[in-house]
Amino acid sequence: MLTLLVVAMSLSADPTPAQTQLLQTFHAEFIPITPGEKDFPATLQRTLGDGKTVEIRFEQPFSVAKYEVPQDLFKAVTGNDPSRWKGDRNSVEEVNRDEAIAFCRQATQLMRSAKLIGADEEIRLPTESEWEYVARAGTDTIYSFGNKVADLDDYAWHTGNAAGNDPPVGTKKPNPWGLYDIHGYLWEWCADDWSSETAKLPVAGQAVQSAGAAHGVLRGGSWKDKAEKLTSYYRYKAATDLRDDAVGFRCILARTAKN
Repeated sequence: MLTLLVVAMSLSADPTPAQTQLLQTFHAEFIPITPGEKDFPATLQRTLGDGKTVEIRFEQPFSVAKYEVPQDLFKAVTGNDPSRWKGDRNSVEEVNRDEAIAFCRQATQLMRSAKLIGADEEIRLPTESEWEYVARAGTDTIYSFGNKVADLDDYAWHTGNAAGNDPPVGTKKPNPWGLYDIHGYLWEWCADDWSSETAKLPVAGQAVQSAGAAHGVLRGGSWKDKAEKLTSYYRYKAATDLRDDAVGFRCILARTAKN
């Protein structure tokens, strides 16, 4: 009971000046995405590898963080940094899906208290469809920068170039929409439960939800992986309680979904 009270108090408390400064930086690093306008297509063709394809249509604007959540921000919001590879601006890792979701909820409350976002806005994990949409950035190639594996070093940390490096976020080139480390560095949690049936994909881009699901979805590949796992479409089935030094997450800022 005491633990629940402490958590509840932390969620409702106003942010400290140090927290506010980090949250302001976090807020400034979101990239607006407006499906159907300018360079943002309204739809995405998706398949889960079962030979079927479904068209996902995005009808609402949202924003995506240009970086994976860094350690200084994660610690400021949660009071903890579980990462193996320490560095304030290194991406936080060793975080399971529930912990990533908890960060998003806490960040939402703090940012509302700081008047950085509205009461009808929230920080959350991307749905898998949203993740692939922003990773592809309007392209239909293997990677957001094309089909050449030889170009991967310019955009991603992977098993071929990560040895001896412990980089902060954003040291490689971004994808066409300005997202850094969307290929490689760390696997990124999505909000979805795992599914291999394309027909079950929500056509408006929502997350796949299954009662009692024990597995979720990781996307993007990591510093431990070879080129084929860093593509815009590769999916990894992971236990939702997985903690690994190659797993982190990226956030979405969007209007709160209406029930």
